[in-house]
Amino acid sequence: MADGGVIHISEDVIVELARKTIQGIPNIKIAARLVSKFGIGRKSGGIRVYVDHSQRFISIDAYVLVRYGQRIPDIAWDVQEKIKDNLERYTGYEVQAVNVNVQGIYTAGGDDIQINIEPDEIFSPDYSEAD
Repeated sequence: MADGGVIHISEDVIVELARKTIQGIPNIKIAARLVSKFGIGRKSGGIRVYVDHSQRFISIDAYVLVRYGQRIPDIAWDVQEKIKDNLERYTGYEVQAVNVNVQGIYTAGGDDIQINIEPDEIFSPDYSEAD
């Protein structure tokens, strides 16, 4: 309907669509406990949504755990593509970004393993490239 009113999609609906999408992807799960531990995100636990209703844009931050033994870039790519496709299909909004934040890994037994590596451990001052 042209000029017949405004359709507003709640952020909670968008979060739930993203959550259901992630739950349908094998070898990954939402990192709800780790996210709340770090104080990241909102009540959505593991997914943060930014919506510009006037421009009909969505950005998503997804905090996930990847199953041990899986190639993380491949899984992250699947998450980005599937969330983008589903949100654009079901909301009609344009997805500007899907940021996948891998918070840790989990094992087949269900144990969550958080990996804390500080950047200065990776890029130590003792590191020098060969000339």
